[in-house]
Amino acid sequence: MKRKLAVVGGGVLLTLPVYLVLANFQPLEDLFLYHGAWKAFKPLFLAGNAIGIHGDGAIVETAMFVVSFLIAVAIVALLARGIARARRERNNA
Repeated sequence: MKRKLAVVGGGVLLTLPVYLVLANFQPLEDLFLYHGAWKAFKPLFLAGNAIGIHGDGAIVETAMFVVSFLIAVAIVALLARGIARARRERNNA
């Protein structure tokens, strides 16, 4: 339980840096500007309008924060697993 809480806490701490990296990632920006990636967000826009969220920017920012959190949790989980494996190997050797 402590490890899961530590992974989620680490994910929360890394969410903003990951978000900033994604927000400044030029290929991702080009994807939205020149290749119509907005079409992928159309169902979210429709759902947001149905529940009273106005402004497509808020929906995109929220989606990016959720994706950033998931990436951050994955990074922390992989690091935790690697550290645990290294400790086990060191103790068994």
